[in-house]
Amino acid sequence: MKRNPLFRKYWVSTWLSELGDWLRNMALMYAVLDLFHKSSVAMSYIMFVEYAPIFLFAPLVGVFADRWSRKRTIMAANWYRAGMVVLLLEAVWFGPSWIIFLGAFLSAVGTLFFRAPGNAFTMQFVLEEDRKTAASLRQISSSVMILLGPVVGTTIYMYLSVQWSFAITILLFVISVMLIKSIFTTEIIERKGLSIYSVWNDLLTGIRYSFQHTTVRPILISAMFVGFGAGLIQVLEIFIITDFLELPQTLLAVLGTIQGGGMLVSAFLVQRSKLSAAQLITYGMIVMGIGLGLMVLYPHLAITAVGILVFSLGQISLNVGIATLMQTKVQYTYQGRVQMTLHSALMGALTVALLASGWMYQFIPLRALVISGGVIIILGGLLSSWLFSYGNHTELAEHSV
Repeated sequence: MKRNPLFRKYWVSTWLSELGDWLRNMALMYAVLDLFHKSSVAMSYIMFVEYAPIFLFAPLVGVFADRWSRKRTIMAANWYRAGMVVLLLEAVWFGPSWIIFLGAFLSAVGTLFFRAPGNAFTMQFVLEEDRKTAASLRQISSSVMILLGPVVGTTIYMYLSVQWSFAITILLFVISVMLIKSIFTTEIIERKGLSIYSVWNDLLTGIRYSFQHTTVRPILISAMFVGFGAGLIQVLEIFIITDFLELPQTLLAVLGTIQGGGMLVSAFLVQRSKLSAAQLITYGMIVMGIGLGLMVLYPHLAITAVGILVFSLGQISLNVGIATLMQTKVQYTYQGRVQMTLHSALMGALTVALLASGWMYQFIPLRALVISGGVIIILGGLLSSWLFSYGNHTELAEHSV
């Protein structure tokens, strides 16, 4: 942090951007609850429009992220997201209410354009040997926001107003843009046409590159296993509180705070780890699976909290390992496409689990479902370990030839 002022500026800008995301998301959730009289259907719609762009546009966004200036794309994405918050503000003030769902959908598209160039942009000013540390620092900022974002967002909404929540969000996005603008780097951009054929060709090339790359392929497969296993817990977490622990549902917020704190501490621990990036992924998934099992080992809040802390340690290990490998093994020109292919694989499996878990809970006991999710993640970790080992042997064989 001391010897790399460019990364320091970028790091602070991501703090502001993520805080803005939390303020917007919390205000959006409460606004929908108020405007639609606590309708569960309305909440389902708002969650759908937040996730839908990942399936519909992530691979395509990756194509443009690799074609355009990374710095300008990140800046433009934040300007765009600020504009979408203005749209949300007008919808809350003047209506009609359905504009809120449109604004949330369009804002999610902007978030994709903000995230897609992030790895490649960081590579411009962070040396390869420092990228594990940079990934850990990014995890620290994300973990702190998971810990504080809901509280800050709720406080501003409740004690000020939805208008103030959106206004502060706009300000945070604008300040983030100014910080990114002050980062001066040299970037060579490969100019390409915008014909449908060229875009489609880049899209297919990126997908082929991702699945044929000996390092990226295990990451994609890991993401599918994690998405499905973790997707079960997203739906069932509230039932762990109410049915398994027989506690009030309001304690779900306590578990969220425990998870955020666990992720923050884990980010510091992982940053000091001597494990390789591939080992962080493999061991991280195994630890995540064990954590899921611990959550339902015994019906006591303390045991469940320990399980969440263990799960958080594995999650941070996985995230840091993936980010490090992505920035050291993937060619600079493919960063955006590979990143968005990873998002699609993760969210595809996550959505399948989200849709299936509620139905399965009617027939399968809660403990069995959660443990099954943990077993799935552990199996994915073991498979990824074999794939990484196989990929390394393949690379050595190719080099020897």
